[in-house]
Amino acid sequence: MIDAETSRRLPVIHVTDGVVDPRVLLGLNAAAEDDLAARPSHHDGHDDHEHEDFDSLVIDLPEIPDPADLTARIQRLARDQHILRVKGHVAVAGKPMRLLVQAVGERVRQQYDRPWADAPRQSRLVVIAEHHHIDPAAIRAVLEA
Repeated sequence: MIDAETSRRLPVIHVTDGVVDPRVLLGLNAAAEDDLAARPSHHDGHDDHEHEDFDSLVIDLPEIPDPADLTARIQRLARDQHILRVKGHVAVAGKPMRLLVQAVGERVRQQYDRPWADAPRQSRLVVIAEHHHIDPAAIRAVLEA
């Protein structure tokens, strides 16, 4: 519950018929970068999170027949091998467009983003995990099977 004093200090967002200006929601033109010193992040002052704690592995794949099967494989990697992130583009048999793959843990999102056109139909995924969870052979075994 918010007390009356706090309530008076909160910003007001104007809404008309349930419609909110997307610039307000997205913080467009907020110039947050002009005041970075007053905006500490999770990277500031903590020794428990360093980018050097993470490794990545690039996996080239052949054209795949079934995007749902790839999703299941990525979810299995997240669950069984503690993979944090997977991202890249994949060629799907019979599809003229690249399949964009974005995964965070077991949450996998796929969408066709643009035609391959003259570019080679090359499938490439980047797999990211903490140092002690990167096992290239095991990751390849799951994704290339």
